[in-house]
Amino acid sequence: MGNSAVPSVDDISDGEFKAYLGRYPSCIEAISQSKGAKPGQKTLAELDEYRYGEALDLFRPGKAKPMEIDHVKTLVEWKLRHGKFRPTLMKLVSSNDPKAVKETVQKAVNAYQDKSDVSTALGILTQLKGIGPATASLLLAVHDEENVVFFADEAFYWLCNGGSQGPIKYNLKEYIALQERAQSVIKRLGVKAVDVERVAFVLMRGQNDGIPKTAEEKSLKQEDKPEKPNKSSTPTSENVRKQPAKRKVPAEEDEINPNLRRSKLSRSESPLAASWGRLLQQLREEIDDISSADEEDIIPTIDFADISNPDLAGEFLEHLRERGVAVIRQVVPQETATGWRQELDEYLDEGLDTTQSSFQQHRPLHNIFWSPPQIQARAHPNILAAQKFVMRLWKSEDPNAPISTNFPISYADRVRTQIDGPGNHGSNAHVDGGSVERWEKDGYGDAGTYRHILNGQWEQHDPWESSSRVKVTSDLYSGASSCSIFRMFSGWLSLTSTTPDDGPSLQVVPLPKLATAYFLLRPFFSPASPASNQADSSADWTLDNPQNSLLHGALPGYPQEIIPDMHPHLQLEKSLISIPPLNPGDYVVWHPDLIHAVGSGSSSNQYPPSRRGSRPRLSFSLSNKPSRTVLYLPACPLTQTNALYLSRQRKAFLLGYPGPDFDVAGYTRGGCGGGSGRDERKHASRASVQTVNDTGGDDGLRAMGLLPWDEEDAESDAERSVLAMANAILFPDLFEG
Repeated sequence: MGNSAVPSVDDISDGEFKAYLGRYPSCIEAISQSKGAKPGQKTLAELDEYRYGEALDLFRPGKAKPMEIDHVKTLVEWKLRHGKFRPTLMKLVSSNDPKAVKETVQKAVNAYQDKSDVSTALGILTQLKGIGPATASLLLAVHDEENVVFFADEAFYWLCNGGSQGPIKYNLKEYIALQERAQSVIKRLGVKAVDVERVAFVLMRGQNDGIPKTAEEKSLKQEDKPEKPNKSSTPTSENVRKQPAKRKVPAEEDEINPNLRRSKLSRSESPLAASWGRLLQQLREEIDDISSADEEDIIPTIDFADISNPDLAGEFLEHLRERGVAVIRQVVPQETATGWRQELDEYLDEGLDTTQSSFQQHRPLHNIFWSPPQIQARAHPNILAAQKFVMRLWKSEDPNAPISTNFPISYADRVRTQIDGPGNHGSNAHVDGGSVERWEKDGYGDAGTYRHILNGQWEQHDPWESSSRVKVTSDLYSGASSCSIFRMFSGWLSLTSTTPDDGPSLQVVPLPKLATAYFLLRPFFSPASPASNQADSSADWTLDNPQNSLLHGALPGYPQEIIPDMHPHLQLEKSLISIPPLNPGDYVVWHPDLIHAVGSGSSSNQYPPSRRGSRPRLSFSLSNKPSRTVLYLPACPLTQTNALYLSRQRKAFLLGYPGPDFDVAGYTRGGCGGGSGRDERKHASRASVQTVNDTGGDDGLRAMGLLPWDEEDAESDAERSVLAMANAILFPDLFEG
């Protein structure tokens, strides 16, 4: 919907256009005075004289001199002061090689002058660091003031959005639309592109500054309607650090679950009971379908090479939405994955205290974090592309939610191996992401993640809604298997061939909505008699009145356990199925709420034995090296919580300490999984920043928090704010005081 206070692009008259253009100098002067300048820094008014005066004289067609990096930096400085401030942009632009800047700009200008092809010229310019389509259009615009319009927010709002502010993706497609709309005004009124920019600026920015109107403007019938002041959403490094970390220490039972279930029932007792019956009926039908089908038909797979195919990718994502688990084949070439496995074996053997050897302890989880194969996998372009691809499935009810799936971050997790022979145990069926926190007000409650389920409307629950998870605290008790960041997917990258019969086989209940609703509602209901505690006896289950404090399978500081006797309707012997066989380089991902277990080398549908059983201690020899190996590689979006974690993880990486979710001995807080702790600080082969750069380049460095994000890469204003927030957390020195 357009802004009625702003004259339409199609209707603005020549007189109106000239009146607004005449108002531009006073508009800029007023804004310049309000912003001021630091000592030694040019004011906005001075920079504006360069942009619309000196730069046009320097680079005008026919007398243009080559554009140097200092010219580019001055124009970028004008852009930052004239529009929205991007704290990382100048540093990125300054990091370009001066010779490369000169040659690239000249190449782009030549391409434009030869064929008047704006798209080709911008494509050349955007090869420079920090130069997105918007900045590229500025560099081209000073070479042709009459025909090339600068991709300013104000120009886009007026020319393409009816005078109303709205999301901008800052991509080439939007710029071409902007250029076409500008051309219509240029031809109709006989004006220059540079003048269209300035009129748009006055229309969108000049109405709030109390600037006296020109005599010509006063004579117009068009009225100015003030807009709300434009408040910057970019946080400072100071205010993002004031967010307190949520931690809760369990004391008395009423502190853990203070009348939690009773408060839920007071609002929705009847709907809750009705929803339970509907849920059990649907659950039985789905489990029957799962148990009668082949696992390959239940769990979707796709080749990495096909994720760019719209038809194949769309079908795969819809299947993933339904099942919550999937396999992407050949994300990493087999020879690369096999090489990583060999290098990992050597890393485990080299330079470590032999008394702490995990092969001696025969532990499946190796608490190492910074081996070259792990770092190379996290930074690998294909891994980042696969994570970005699957995270597309998540959507937000709030379009301005502070979350981005376009910029995955790395989470340093462990290695799992399996050695052939007796004593290899897996894990019970469980759900990551906390346990009692799912019912707690301070956990998932305030965020409303499961509000529909707990209000008796589980059918409305969307497991893939992201905005309700941004403010979740899933580790209130800092216990076993705690993960303090938002993972959209847990993930394994296989470095070996893995089958259900020889482990480590991942087993899942591929019902992300139904199974989650079941274990969340289970504590509210009980069987009428012991004989009713069967999967086919839903009619004999009743709503507890009064409620008690038992949360089945949930204890503070531990993951949510799924136990056959406590959760009979899940029929784990039928619903817990193995993923398809994996080859080196295959990547399996699953939803954070998905029930899963790690098999123990038994048959695919056998419920795994307890992970608390004893494990024999074996002497190390070549004969008992691990025969199957996977790397834990979750897919994590960019959020404030995740950026704060990333800043701590970055320090741990640089110093060789375990990730922040792991204690100084290398164990998960609380000792999850009995992993083997080891000190990597003095390991001769520990990966470095150079390892990240050599493998993943800029994107790999950003995922590890080692390089600022380029805010020009954002697809919307909301995403741009997320990048600015993350940069403020990780690189506070980039912000002006």
